[in-house]
Amino acid sequence: MKEKFKDPAHILKLKDPNLPADAMLQVDAGQIRAAKEAELMKPIRVRFIPAGADRTIDHRTQYPKAVTVEGFCAQQSILELRRRVAEMEKLDVEDVNIFASETHLADSTLLSDCYLDWAGFGLEDWPPKLIAKPRVQGFEIFVNVPAMRDTSTWDNGRMQHYLEQKLVFDVQASTRVEELKQMIADRIRIPSKRQKLTAHVRSDLISLGQYMELDDDFKTLADFDLEKHCVSIRFEKAQFDENGDYIFDDAFWDEQGYHAQPQDSWIPKDSLANRSRPDAHAVDPNQPLSIASDRRAAAAQK
Repeated sequence: MKEKFKDPAHILKLKDPNLPADAMLQVDAGQIRAAKEAELMKPIRVRFIPAGADRTIDHRTQYPKAVTVEGFCAQQSILELRRRVAEMEKLDVEDVNIFASETHLADSTLLSDCYLDWAGFGLEDWPPKLIAKPRVQGFEIFVNVPAMRDTSTWDNGRMQHYLEQKLVFDVQASTRVEELKQMIADRIRIPSKRQKLTAHVRSDLISLGQYMELDDDFKTLADFDLEKHCVSIRFEKAQFDENGDYIFDDAFWDEQGYHAQPQDSWIPKDSLANRSRPDAHAVDPNQPLSIASDRRAAAAQK
């Protein structure tokens, strides 16, 4: 500590009191440059979601384009950032709507407010990692998908994501239920015929609303009046076919032995908990990557 602070960090330089007034007011160029750089933030990276109806932001989202914005300070607003990005990309300001993960940032929000040491809001980095969405062409509809093995993601035998998802789609009043189901299928890989959708609708702010099943694929969203009154749509996976028979879309054991998953199954094979099956991954997800004794041994060798 003494070595670190033994020398002064700054040495004050006094000017000659006999200098003329204009020379006394001159500031060193290096000091001006340092003051400006200290005021400005590091470059801000803004990523764009793909064009299309799918407006979901999650771990599966791909970002085909990104821009880097320089010369901003923390006292500037999101609106100023939108204008700068729109100018750089030759877009309308309405086509640059700024999000941090799923959190929409209002125009009046200052960049200095875009930091929150609380995981889940997308504001835990500085400078913030921001995402741009285009304007909505119709209206947004939200689909809540519960956490399930069908939508979990795995890597090398270990689970990476198992969580509830909120899908967001830009739809029209003329969009048919079957088209909405296909959008969902493109996102989470569960076929349209296995989807059961239930809309939560509220006609006023007093009642809790009601639920209606979207059971006719050929009806439009306007037929259910979803544009005006839909809160969200609840997703369920249909477990039985039209005859009431259970659909075996996963591996299982019976008296004849082990039956592997169908070839067209979307359920991650590694998510099967039975480790005795013949196609089980070599890595047991229940075992830790390392144990304390291994870490101590590795540390001792350094």
